[in-house]
Parts: sequence; C-alpha cells; structure tokens
Amino acid sequence: MFDRVKQLWEEMLEKKRLDVSGQGLSDDEVVRLLKGLHMMAKTTGYATERTKPFPITELDFSGNQIGKEGIGALVQFARTQGSDATLIDLSKNKLNDQCAVDEITRLVKNDSSFAANAFIFELLLSGNDIGRTGATKLIQYAHWERDRFKNDAKPPPPLKLDLSDNCITDPAALMEELKGKRIKLCASDAIKPDATVILSDFTDQHSPPPPPEPKHRGARGGGGGGFRGSGGGGGASRRDGGGSGRYDRRDRDRRDDRSRRDDYDRRDRDRDRDRDRDRDRDRDRRDRDDHDRRDRRDDYDRRDRDRDRDRRDRDDHDRRDRDRDRDRDRRRDERDDDSNERERDRRDDDRDRERDREDQARDRDRRDRRDRQRDDDEEEDDGDVRRAMDEDD
Repeated sequence: MFDRVKQLWEEMLEKKRLDVSGQGLSDDEVVRLLKGLHMMAKTTGYATERTKPFPITELDFSGNQIGKEGIGALVQFARTQGSDATLIDLSKNKLNDQCAVDEITRLVKNDSSFAANAFIFELLLSGNDIGRTGATKLIQYAHWERDRFKNDAKPPPPLKLDLSDNCITDPAALMEELKGKRIKLCASDAIKPDATVILSDFTDQHSPPPPPEPKHRGARGGGGGGFRGSGGGGGASRRDGGGSGRYDRRDRDRRDDRSRRDDYDRRDRDRDRDRDRDRDRDRDRRDRDDHDRRDRRDDYDRRDRDRDRDRRDRDDHDRRDRDRDRDRDRRRDERDDDSNERERDRRDDDRDRERDREDQARDRDRRDRRDRQRDDDEEEDDGDVRRAMDEDD
C-alpha cells in the first residue's frame, strides 16, 4: 500500500489530477488510500497548513467498488484536501440512493471557503444504482445552491451532472416535475442560458437491481477452525509452539491501538458528517426560507407595481377629464364672450342707429322751420308789395 500511495502521490503532483480509476478498490481500500495520501502530504512537508488543498483539478474514482462505507470518506476528502478539483468522476461504482442523499449531495453544494472555486463544475455518476429519490435531491440541491448566488458579480457556472445508466424511473417525467417546481435544469443537447443544472443523457437508464436474497445461517458444529479455532485441525497458538506470550500481548496491544485509532477516525468522520449534514440541513432551510422570502418580496413588489400603475392610470384619467372639462369651459367662456361681444356690438349699432334717426329728425325739423320761415317771409314780402301797389293806385 505504501508503494501504491507513493506512486499515486508522485503522479498526482505531476498531472494535477488524482486518478484511481478502474482499480476495483473496495470501501476499506479507498479509506486506507486516502489516509495514506494525507500521511504522505505530512511526511513530504506539503501540508504546511491544515486547510491547504492538494494541487489537483480532477478526482477520478471511476470503475471501483465504492459503496456507502467509502463514499463518506471520499466526499470528506473532496471537500478538504481535494477541494480544488472542479471535476469529480464517480461513475461505475456501487452508489445508491442512500449514498446520494447522505453524502453525494454535499458535493453539489457550496464547497469549502479555502478552495480556489466555490463550486464543482462537473460531477459524473453514470453506471451506478441511484434512483429517483437520489437524483431529485442532487438536482434540487445543485439548483438551490447556485441560484442563491445568481446576482453576484461572478455567478457560479451551471453544474454538468451525468446521471445516465442509473435506475431512475421515468426520467422525462421527473425533469418536467422539477421544472414545475421552478428548478432551472436542461438537457445537454438543449442548453438554456439561465440553467443551473445540465443533465447529460438523463433519459438513458437501466432497470433497478434485484433485491438481495435473504441470508440463511448454516448449522453449527463441524470441522474447520472458527475465530477462536475450536474445530479439529486448528493451528496451534504461538504459546503452544513455544513462543513467548509477550509477542501475543504486543500484537493484541497493536491491534487495540489500531482499533482505537480506527474508532477515533470513524467517530471523527461521523462527527464531521453529522456536522456537515446539520450545516447542509440548516443551509437548505435557509435557502428555502430565502426562496420563500424572495417569492413573497416579488409578490409584494408586483402588487406594489400594479397598484402604482393603477394609481397612475387613474391619475392620467382624472387629468384627462380635468383637461377636457377645462377645454370645454374655456370654449364655453369663449362662446359666451363672443355672444356678449356680439350683443354689445348689436346694442352699439342700435344706439348708433337711434342717434342717427334722432339726428335726421332734428335736421328735418330744422329744415321744416326754415322752410316755414322762408314761406312766411315771402308771404310778408308779397303783402308789402301788394300794399304798396294799392297805395300807388
């Protein structure tokens, strides 16, 4: 194992990727391999800081036998020492819904604060046994985490998620159901600009695995040495062979120390997993509350906008009515002014005509008086002439 870890460490530093693909590693071997890489970083002097990640951009654990026991340690490694990796390949393993819900969902969320990138860009999970429940959780968590930061100066890129060749029932209906819940996803052959999750060959699925057969306990007794070697032909102990009991005690102490270390590591892993799960649960609750709060705020803003628009429309309508009434009143006043002016003109004309008639009547009277005076003067002159003629006669 030491030689394998050393060779893997050298290849990792050279290629900037951790490639453990196609080796058929079990859960226990994966855990021991990751511990060996951690010890190698300490012994070589690379891990000068507790939060210093490995210089890798890809994690390839495809083609192994990783299940629910090893995925926890692998996810914890990907979020700490391997947090600079933007592509994680876990295809062709033994991952199921429980692995997806309990552990793999931590990969699609916001990564550690000391990583170069806050989110991974691509997660390959093809060729596993993930069902509808695990796929739903992975897609929802990936969308919620990325949708939170969509208004940032540098929003996170969409997650390319490969869930092909799993056992997801009715994948097309699941996509439509998630879209109905305002999850912004799309297929890789029809990428949308606002998508947060891009699914590759999502409709390509296989049948779910058959349920495991029940285990039958065999009959007791018979030959063959058991754990404590009670059967016939069992090998003699070191004490029976003449060895000292000190070696057995040393071996037991070494095994006890190793068991204690494993227990400590397991408890630390469980504590970290529980802490991450609680933190993720709290974050999910905050995300849902934020989504609900944003939706309510959007509804309030929409109602305010509608109310303002209605008020502006009413104000415009009232303003148009006032302008129309003002124009009507002005036209009526203008008409009244015109009619008053015409009436004044008519009265002035009548007054002028009456004055003209009076002047004409006075002129006629004056002419008549002059004519009568002239006639009287002529008659008087005629009488004087006649009297004079009479006197001459």
